[in-house]
Amino acid sequence: MKPLIIHTGFIILLLLVMGTGCEKDELLDPAKAILGKWETIEMGNWPNMMQVTNNCGYKEFLPDSILREYDYETGEYFYKKYWIDSLLYECITREDGVQLVSPRYYYQFFDNYNKLRLDYKDIAAIINTLILTRIN
Repeated sequence: MKPLIIHTGFIILLLLVMGTGCEKDELLDPAKAILGKWETIEMGNWPNMMQVTNNCGYKEFLPDSILREYDYETGEYFYKKYWIDSLLYECITREDGVQLVSPRYYYQFFDNYNKLRLDYKDIAAIINTLILTRIN
């Protein structure tokens, strides 16, 4: 009887240890999750989305709050600043040094942080939702 109790206790302990190891991954900090290159694959008014077939470029979020946008046609880079908290903000600096924050997005990562949904906040737009995918 005693070996049965020890054996059962060992199995329960093993199941508890394995069960705690199967939890979902911790949520990533959005400031880290957004780093990298992103290309728009869908746009529209959620849930009515259209596939983007001819992409004109990509956005690259760098760790130093620099947003680098690349234009495939011209081969040029454009630079902005960004920051992320409960919203994603993009900021452009005019030639006179004035910084303009536009646009602001609600964001949602999905597909294991490889896709990003952006919804414009406080803006009347013809297209108010973008879906981006992480690229190499």
